[in-house]
Formats: sequence, C-alpha cells, structure tokens
Amino acid sequence: MRRPPSIVTLLSTLLVVVAIFGAGSALAATAGDDPGTPHAVTTENDTVGRLTVPDGAATGESATADLSSALSGQQERLQSTLQTGQFRSAFESARNESAKSAVIDATLDRLEARAMTLRDQRQTAIQSFTRDEMTSSELFRELARIRIASEEINQQVAVLETVVQESSVVSLSDDATATLAAIDGEVITLQGPITARLTASLRGIAPPRSIGVISSESGAVLTAIDGGTFLREATLWSERLDSGANQFEQGDTAPLSRAYQQVQGAYPWAVENLVSGLSVTGFGESTVYAVELTHSHGDLQTYLDGRTTNVFYEVQQLQLSSLPTGTVAANTTDGVLLEVNATAVGPSAVTVRNATTGKRVIAEITVETATRNRSTIGSRLWLLETDETRTITARRPDGTTVAVTVGS
Repeated sequence: MRRPPSIVTLLSTLLVVVAIFGAGSALAATAGDDPGTPHAVTTENDTVGRLTVPDGAATGESATADLSSALSGQQERLQSTLQTGQFRSAFESARNESAKSAVIDATLDRLEARAMTLRDQRQTAIQSFTRDEMTSSELFRELARIRIASEEINQQVAVLETVVQESSVVSLSDDATATLAAIDGEVITLQGPITARLTASLRGIAPPRSIGVISSESGAVLTAIDGGTFLREATLWSERLDSGANQFEQGDTAPLSRAYQQVQGAYPWAVENLVSGLSVTGFGESTVYAVELTHSHGDLQTYLDGRTTNVFYEVQQLQLSSLPTGTVAANTTDGVLLEVNATAVGPSAVTVRNATTGKRVIAEITVETATRNRSTIGSRLWLLETDETRTITARRPDGTTVAVTVGS
C-alpha cells in the first residue's frame, strides 16, 4: 500500500512533536530563532491568509468532458502498466541481493526523474497559458494528464514496496527510502483537490465545473466551489529551489520547529484560531516541509522549502458560510436589493433581498461577462475571483429587475 504521510499532533507551540516522513522516528524540539520573514502570504485580520502570485491575471474557465483528455490519461496508465511489468520481470530475474537492489534503485531513480519532469511540465503549461500560447482547454487537458501521470507514479511505488516487502532476499536501503520520500515531495504539488475535480470533469465522470485560474510567470492559483466549500490550491515555484543549503537545518533549533515558526508568521490568524489537527511533517532528507491544521474557517495545508524558508505550495478548503464578507457593489430597484459581497480569500457572494425586511427573495441571477453568461435561480450565488468586468442582474418572477457591474 502507498505510505500515508506521518501526521503527529503538535502538543503546543513551544513543545513540538514531529515525525520525519519515511524515517519511522519522532523527536521533540523547542521553538527557537525565527529563520526569516514569510514571503508572498497575505495576512488577514479576520480570516486565514493566502499564498499569492505576483502579477497574476485572474480568469474563470469551465472544465467539460474531453475525449482527447481521456485518451491521454489512458496512455499514461498503459505506459505505467508496462513499466510496472518490466520492474517485476527485472526484479524476479535478478539472481542475488545486489542485483535486486540495483533494480530497485534504478526504478526509483526513474520515478524521481519522472516526477521532476512532470513538475516542470506543469510549470511550462501554466506559463504558456499566461502568455496566451495555450487555451484554457489545452491547459486543463495538460493538468489532468500530469495528475494522472503522478498518480501512476504512486501506483508504481506501491507495487515496488509490496514486491520488496514480500521478498526474503532484499529490503529497502537507506538511500532507497530517501528517494521514496523525495518522490513523495515531488508529486504532492501535482495532486491537489481541484486538479482531481478538473480531471473527473474532463473524463466525463463528473459534471462540468467552473475553475478559477490566476496565473503568472512565477506561479498559479486554481480555485473552485464544491457545494458549500471553497477550494484553493496555489503554487509559487519561484519559492522552491532545486539546489542550495537547507536553512532550516542551520542553528540549534530542529528543522521542523523552524518550519512551524514560519507558518506561525505567515498565517497568524489560522494559528490563533486553531481548532484541531495541527501537524508538521518532513519528507525524508528533502527540503520540503508540510504544516497542516484545521482552523475555524476550514483546513489549511501549506508546504515550505527549507532552501528559501518560504511557502511554495498551499491547499485550502474553506467553508463559505464561515468567511467574512464586505460589500463591494449594491443596487436597489422597486424594493429589491442586489448585493455583491467579497471575501478576503477570493470568492464573492451575490445575494438578492427585500430592501426593507432584509429577507432573501427568489430571483434569476444572471452573470454576464465578455466571454460567457451564467444564470441560476435562487437568492444567493457564489462567484470565483476574476479580473473581468461582470454585470450581474437579478430578475424576480414579477419582472422586477436590478443590476450592478463589478470589476475593472
């Protein structure tokens, strides 16, 4: 079976019990010197902060069933099946422990290189989309292919571990275990919750889904609304380096404690409003560190690179009903009030109410942009963040109509 992350609860902000992913041991550490100032994470007074992308352009796109995406995913699965068979054959035919270990090492090296290639391909695709060299449909197909390919890496690793566990001749070496942890650290950014939903929509096993995209040369943010939950995954690859010293290992304070200190500085509201599940996780000898927690507005998973000491990847799942909002546009016609209330983390709520009583009223809400129209029947609609100018219209069954325009 695929190894789950080692999650160990933080007993307090001063005494931290942490687990090294893949190392099978725990240690206690005391918080000490602050390794630096958190970078690119906003600080909010009344909700969780968020990892931002400098100079990002925000658009809203739709992911729908796509035959070519399904075929591309099937090709990735077929290739993985062939490689798994090749590994089994090579391992079984190896005559001794040394030969079997060589097969294991070669397979893990190949999978690690593949994971790094996928990470680079994801970055290239998003940069191409930012430069208008790739359409949203092409971007989504590539993101789905990369996710499926990364899942196949997980599957091949699971097979390798099972084969080794069943062997009486060989076991995983320390180097092999370190490579496994490095692979885990590579694929983690390729398998967020939004790419999972995007992939399902492209395969036709889930309905079409609106996806928000904020992209730039240095990173990307993907957003989606799933029922009453706002999903957000952000990557800032400029804050992850492939070489250099692990700054979290410098000094007397344990690396995982230093990573936690960075998160305390980057997300002070989330730490102060902690509910449960606070954990710090390392990935073997890699420089990747994960901090997860549940706060009063939802869940935060954030990943730091010890070489930069900064957050480079973040996943948030927030309850829309808990997020504070502020009115950014409003208009009243014949006693019908249409309001647009924005949150600090991205989405905006459109509500239609009786201007006198404040009670919600049923209306058809239509959102018109330069590229699309969207309508819903109800009294509340959540919209993803975009740079587009949007005209929002609410029409009651009696014909009363009220509209506002938001955006640049």
